[in-house]
Amino acid sequence: MHAVNQGTPPQSGVNVVLRDGRSSDAKALGGLWRELMDYHESIDDRFALAHNADQAFQSYLDNARKSDDYLVRVAEVDGECVGFTISCILPNSPAYRTRWVGYINDICVTDRFRGRGIGEALVKDAVKWLRTHGAESVEVYVSRANPGAQKFWRRVGGRDYLDRLTVDISGED
Repeated sequence: MHAVNQGTPPQSGVNVVLRDGRSSDAKALGGLWRELMDYHESIDDRFALAHNADQAFQSYLDNARKSDDYLVRVAEVDGECVGFTISCILPNSPAYRTRWVGYINDICVTDRFRGRGIGEALVKDAVKWLRTHGAESVEVYVSRANPGAQKFWRRVGGRDYLDRLTVDISGED
């Protein structure tokens, strides 16, 4: 188990508790994830979900919760799950000096609680865990079509590193 951090993030105006995800959170986290993915589907067709996406997320969440290389954290306000992160540590290519890379795979704060410092608290919490568990760097993927996420990640210290491109293969030769 990981430590439970309690307190109010700066300028949040609400008492936020950050804690480890539990199996009993599955439905609430699935709803938050669906809110996030519905938004992404609306801004870019490449985020279109498979028919079993919710089940796939639940399986991923369960596996992440049970793995020593993953961390699932929940932001809770008055007993309600209002956000979460899923982070992991993976080995880097042996060609690079940096051996272990931390990833914040998923972060979500429900719309009505955004702008209160909860996302920043979740990121700081994830980075602290990743660092103390051997990550030498931390990476995230951020949609270019999501200006809010772009602004958020830059505000919490994110810097451009790589561009991930896609090639349209639907046309004829």
